[in-house]
Amino acid sequence: MKKWMCMLIACLTLSLLTACGGNQNNPPAAETNPAPEGAETMTCRVVREEDGSLLLARLDGSPSDVYTATFRGQELEEGDLVDVTFSGPILETYPAQLGEVNQVTVRREGFDDLCERYLDVLDDLMDEDEALAQGITQLGLDLSQTRLTPAERSAVALALGGEENLPVVEGTWQELVDQGYIDGEDLIWEDGLFLSIAEKEQTAEDRVTFDAQSWRSGLGAQYFSDCTAARSANGHWSDYNVGAYAVS
Repeated sequence: MKKWMCMLIACLTLSLLTACGGNQNNPPAAETNPAPEGAETMTCRVVREEDGSLLLARLDGSPSDVYTATFRGQELEEGDLVDVTFSGPILETYPAQLGEVNQVTVRREGFDDLCERYLDVLDDLMDEDEALAQGITQLGLDLSQTRLTPAERSAVALALGGEENLPVVEGTWQELVDQGYIDGEDLIWEDGLFLSIAEKEQTAEDRVTFDAQSWRSGLGAQYFSDCTAARSANGHWSDYNVGAYAVS
């Protein structure tokens, strides 16, 4: 009886030591540091990522809810849906600059890189006919007929402006006429180029059909018609196919 009691005590002692010391072969996962007092968290789409510099569009935000931030030490992908925890003031520039970013958590579901795909379309429009953009000093952009959120549209406009080193004015063709950018009577934009993407009516979330154009005058425009792209199960959009190409 004493022998069994001694063995039982020894086993209990070993269990307690193991629980306190942890498993050497499977150490517990490192805990994330708690956010500082007063920190805020917002959910955003990563529209651009370059060496830790982020261009973010707030989920369901307004056109002005576009932010820049710096966060290194974690691989992020354009199209990621992330929860950004930050502290400190938000600099009231445009885009606004977040204070110190304490943590970025990527949501497993929600990846969607349609912003990146539409930037590819806009880049291709610019490259297809370089003479059309010769001498311009500004761009107009209309993405109002796409499924992108208002904040995502503004973030795409900022990214495009950064790539082309030109200011981008958002609005429909008629809005830019009303604001005096485009000469609506002579049908010309002397120093600008108007770009647009318009999705066609459809219900599928994993497929898109759209038309795209670049326009400078009634006799200076090009069109990508009946373009299609498909979205995979992990949220990545395929390269798009152009159904027809036309110039005027």
